[in-house]
Amino acid sequence: MFGYLRPEISELKVREYELYKSVYCGLCKSMGKDYGILTRLTLSYDCTLLAMFAISLKGECSHVKDGRCVVNPLKKCRFCSSEGDGFRFAGAVSVIMTYYKLSDTISDSGLIKRGAARLLKGLFRRSYKRAEKAFPDIAVSVKEMLGRQQQAENNESGIDSASEPTAALLSELCRSLSQDEMQKRILGTFGYYLGRWIYIMDAADDLEKDMKHNSFNPFRKHISDDISQTMSYCNEVLNMTVAQLVPAYDLLELDSYKEILDNVMYFGLSFQQKHCLFDKKKSKKCRNKEKDLFAYLSKGDKRS
Repeated sequence: MFGYLRPEISELKVREYELYKSVYCGLCKSMGKDYGILTRLTLSYDCTLLAMFAISLKGECSHVKDGRCVVNPLKKCRFCSSEGDGFRFAGAVSVIMTYYKLSDTISDSGLIKRGAARLLKGLFRRSYKRAEKAFPDIAVSVKEMLGRQQQAENNESGIDSASEPTAALLSELCRSLSQDEMQKRILGTFGYYLGRWIYIMDAADDLEKDMKHNSFNPFRKHISDDISQTMSYCNEVLNMTVAQLVPAYDLLELDSYKEILDNVMYFGLSFQQKHCLFDKKKSKKCRNKEKDLFAYLSKGDKRS
């Protein structure tokens, strides 16, 4: 996954932050147990969020216990565990997407990267087989998504067409988290715009790198001499996506982690846009800290 779906730590209460870390560590431990130690390298903020959604929407009972970090045994950690398959589901998504991403790297990259990807793919093969056996539908969906994504890139598609495969995949994954038909429809809409946001965010973040290497990017047609204007356009597209995403999120019935999930939706997305599109850029023209770049949000309304 891409790693953009993370909370804004400064807006979390201490207990919320500790709970979030326990879910992150719990997913790491679960992935090692279910799919092999190496799969912990694929752990991401995105899949941590997916695990929280799965546990919350399915009403799974979860609890936190103290332990030692599986990577650094000298470090004490708190681990969240669940009686359902929320962690296994999120871990499978991470493993399967990593495996097919390596396949994509082998077909598209140069000699050195291709060789490294072949080696890693071989090491991940057993883990992938475990994940595929546990969640065969995810493997099929991810494979189809990457095929459609490659076709869109070959056709030099625009933003809407290029983001469609990722949006459709997240929509399908989110729909699978509920058995209630009304909830599934809401989740489908929410997942679609969340997937669209992830793809567009990654494309905007990688724009300069893709231009340097002459790689596909749906924003290439919108490049201007003033980098701040280009990033402002990317930001506007992302804002319009979040404006569709948040209303669907507000309709979801969440049993747990709601404060943390609210933080990601109402604060984390805008923070990532500001950080990746403006604060990371070298040009001072992009460091506009006064202008309200995210008019779709109102902090006072969401954390009263």
